[in-house]
Amino acid sequence: MKKFIIIIIVVLILAGAVTLEQITINSYLNEIQNKTYELITLTTGLENIQTEEIKEKVSDLKKTWIHHEEILCIFANHKDMRDLCIEIQKLEGNIEVNQYEDFTASLKVIYHLADDYHKIMGTSWQNIF
Repeated sequence: MKKFIIIIIVVLILAGAVTLEQITINSYLNEIQNKTYELITLTTGLENIQTEEIKEKVSDLKKTWIHHEEILCIFANHKDMRDLCIEIQKLEGNIEVNQYEDFTASLKVIYHLADDYHKIMGTSWQNIF
C-alpha cells in the first residue's frame, strides 16, 4: 500500500510540473503573439514604418523574445525557434530601409509561427501524460 501511495504522489508531482511547463509556454507564446498582433494592427495601411512608436514596439518584441527564448528552446525544436528568431531580427532591418511589405510579411510569419507552436506545445492531456 505504501508503494502505491508513493507512485501516486510521484505521478501527481510530474503531472504538476508538466502542467506548469505548459502554462509557462502558453504564456510566453501569448505574449509574443499579442505584441506581434499589436504591431500588425499599428502598421496596417502605413507607408512609412520608420516611426519611433513602431521602433519601440519592435524593440519591446525583441526584448520579450530574448527574455523567453531560452525557456522556449528547452521545450521546443531549436530549428523552429531559430525561424522565429530570424523573423524577429528581420524587423529592425526592414524598418531601417522602410520595407513595408517585408516588415508586414515577417510580422505575419511571427504571428503564425507562435500560433502553430501553441497547437504543438499547448496544454493538452497528451502533453501532460
